[in-house]
Amino acid sequence: MFTKKGDAAVLAKLGQAPARYREIGERLHRIIRESAPSLEAIVRWGLPFYVKNGKDICYIKTDKEFIAFGFGEVVNPAREEGAHMHPVAWTITSLDAATEARIGALVKKAVA
Repeated sequence: MFTKKGDAAVLAKLGQAPARYREIGERLHRIIRESAPSLEAIVRWGLPFYVKNGKDICYIKTDKEFIAFGFGEVVNPAREEGAHMHPVAWTITSLDAATEARIGALVKKAVA
């Protein structure tokens, strides 16, 4: 498994996304870094991951048709008590202030 570490590696990977998703990816990166600066940014399996103590916290997946943001199944801040299904990833079509705030809150909860 080939891993590149650091913000520059992640931003370079996000820079390869189609233009319509590149900006969203870069904004997601900023939200994650501002919400949890202790996370280590890496590129693994061709995806930007954000890890803490070796555990995957969240990731960004770009494709020519979509961009997705998700959490690892083990550390999932979107898990709801009593629910039978738990979201781990979302396809993002655009970002507004409310969505950015929700993502930031989930990232903070994941690293708490």
